[in-house]
Amino acid sequence: MPSAEAVPRAAGPGPAERKRLLAGLGQPPVEAARFLLGKVLVRRASRAALAARIVETEAYLGEEDPAAHAYGGRRTRRTEPLWGPPGTVYVYFIYGMHHCLNVSVDREGLPGCVLVRAAEPLGRLPAGSLRGPGRLCRALRLDTSDSGRHLFDPASRLTLREGPPPRRIGVSVRVGIRQAADRPLRFFDVDSPEVS
Repeated sequence: MPSAEAVPRAAGPGPAERKRLLAGLGQPPVEAARFLLGKVLVRRASRAALAARIVETEAYLGEEDPAAHAYGGRRTRRTEPLWGPPGTVYVYFIYGMHHCLNVSVDREGLPGCVLVRAAEPLGRLPAGSLRGPGRLCRALRLDTSDSGRHLFDPASRLTLREGPPPRRIGVSVRVGIRQAADRPLRFFDVDSPEVS
């Protein structure tokens, strides 16, 4: 796990880093889900930033994916961020108790996204506090008010930074879904103890 010294500051990435991150987010969901592994989420806070290295993701393929919120072209006020430019944040509330963080990927107008399932805490976050999408949002204090913001908007509470990529990437079916449950669209850092 990266050391506390590796925790990025709350400032967003510089122009070159932002360009590389946007290029990765501009890929189709499967490639973007793999790309996001090892990247660092930074939650800006009034005192000090909270940071976490992404170790588990799931790809959602948009209008053709029965498990996706955009399946069949369902476009609502809640799901509108999915059609936004790559890097648009989509947070939804599920089971009346958990928030889930997604990032729109691919080209603007195509509703592909990546669910961030788990991350390794950096700095002052305790171990295990980001294992699973609900815990991740709770630890980073993310909710539906973050939905529709862009990761690289200076006013956004959440940004993305580069981080150490995983040495090995595992692949499995997605977790906790009924539709298209047999598709191998979950990606994770095999060596991370923080995978859900």
